[in-house]
Amino acid sequence: MSAQPVALARLQLQRGEPAAAADLLGPVLAAEPDHLPALVLMTHAQLALDKPELAHEVAGRAVRQAPGSAEALTALSRTLTALGRHDETISTAREAVARQPENPYRHNRLAWALLEQGTRSVEAEHAAREAVRLDQDEADFRITYAVVMKQLNLPKRAREALLDALKLDPENAVARHELAAFDVVQRNPFALSRLARGATGLVAALRADPRQEASRNLLDAALRQFLVYTAIIMVVFAYLGWRVADDSPGWARVLAAVAALAPAGYAGYFLLRVDRVLRAYLKEVVTRQRAATLAAALSLALLLAATVAPVDWLPGLLGVASLAGFAVRLLTSLVPRF
Repeated sequence: MSAQPVALARLQLQRGEPAAAADLLGPVLAAEPDHLPALVLMTHAQLALDKPELAHEVAGRAVRQAPGSAEALTALSRTLTALGRHDETISTAREAVARQPENPYRHNRLAWALLEQGTRSVEAEHAAREAVRLDQDEADFRITYAVVMKQLNLPKRAREALLDALKLDPENAVARHELAAFDVVQRNPFALSRLARGATGLVAALRADPRQEASRNLLDAALRQFLVYTAIIMVVFAYLGWRVADDSPGWARVLAAVAALAPAGYAGYFLLRVDRVLRAYLKEVVTRQRAATLAAALSLALLLAATVAPVDWLPGLLGVASLAGFAVRLLTSLVPRF
């Protein structure tokens, strides 16, 4: 009688519905407290519900019921990670590997246990590579290997592993997120093609799994980064124009024109490289930031006025435009999330 609710609970976990899985498993465990598959699944469900103490208690019951079960040991290892007990996490994961050395999932869990301690990347690489060797058709193992390569500061190999994961599972949201992160988390303000590619990849990750909060946060950060860089270009040229306004009015007018046009060109280059959905999202972002938008409009109006205004007006127009542009940069960077 318990087989059907356990199978349904497993399916609910795969769908990302841990609460529904726990509701199905509760009556099973009430009737059969030592039901091993139900205990293991309940452990994973409670971890997904951010209840590590309860998950650890359930996993402990599973291990006591079946001390030689690699599946129970793996579940227990996950709970120990959640509780920050990393040495025990690793030893438990190693024991699971010893019980099932040909099971790639045991090596994959060991790789994560080693990664989460933060000081055993080389050992994690061996475990992750073994998981891939044992099952070359599982995308998740490639992702684990990519994360290890990233921690070892080997981005090329990490990218290759993520691309391999996407070949195996084109809709894998985690692989899309990790690949996009390489393009977004970089400090070159002129690498707009990379930033656009990364932002588009994050949109694809969210399409694959709308619950990916990490992708949403990183996308917001990428768009904020783009807006900040745009504002900085405006500020720099407006400031340079203000500095030379008294001695070289002609150059000041040129710099005012550049300060008005360069951000538009910069933004246009970026927008041409992102898809329509992302352009609509960026428009929504700008609309929400009314104070920054008004400051940007004021700065642009002053810069355009400076290109034709009397010479005596140039220092004042460019000075205020520079301050307004700085306000845009400040307001944009202060917004915690779109």
